[in-house]
Amino acid sequence: MKVHSVQKHYKGILAIVAIILLAISFEAHQEVNYFFYRMLRPVCCFLFLGFLLLIKNNKENLLLHLFFVFYGLSSLAMVWYEKDLFVVIGHTFNLIAVLLLIRAVMPRVSFKKMNFFFIILLATLILFNGYLLYEFIVMIKSYVASEAHWALMLLGAMSLVVLSFLALLYNFLHSTKASLLFTLFVFGILFSEIFRAIGYYDFAYGNSAVYISRSLLLISLYLLVNYCVVEKMETEILNARVF
Repeated sequence: MKVHSVQKHYKGILAIVAIILLAISFEAHQEVNYFFYRMLRPVCCFLFLGFLLLIKNNKENLLLHLFFVFYGLSSLAMVWYEKDLFVVIGHTFNLIAVLLLIRAVMPRVSFKKMNFFFIILLATLILFNGYLLYEFIVMIKSYVASEAHWALMLLGAMSLVVLSFLALLYNFLHSTKASLLFTLFVFGILFSEIFRAIGYYDFAYGNSAVYISRSLLLISLYLLVNYCVVEKMETEILNARVF
């Protein structure tokens, strides 16, 4: 009965959980308890995965489940971001998480239904944003712990650009509630990562960058769970096969 109640009212329950986690995160950061603040990030990932498993009874896309797992493991490793080994492990798991999403969405996109003008416009937009993201990563290079660290950050940024392009294409081709939810989730994760780096290296906006990053993370996870639950047409269901 309790499980059925959660499944029926999951949107409200998830929203309340997200707000509570956000409030606790803000308080931890205000109290300069950075260890606890960082630990809350993997907690968010695994908690939302738990809700998804409860709501969908293990029937959802394996690749999306694995995204939660690897993104959570990445966040866990990043708790010890100042240690070279953990930062490399964290960025490796982060890259795997993004590649899993690319693997999930790529079979559901095609250029056949797009006109040439839209392809050029979309490609220009993505390349421009990719260039800006690259310049941002280059700016961070002097702060990184090792060449492996910087290479993984660069690969991660490039993967996010590819994922963003595929998400926009996926939404353009299907134009449904589900495709919009997934696209918003992807861009939420993208900007969460950007503000996370801005906040950590203290480039701009002070603590606001940190709070924006955590807010976008929780909103993104909320959107992904909603995407998993909402009804989808057969043609827009993301690929679930790892290989």
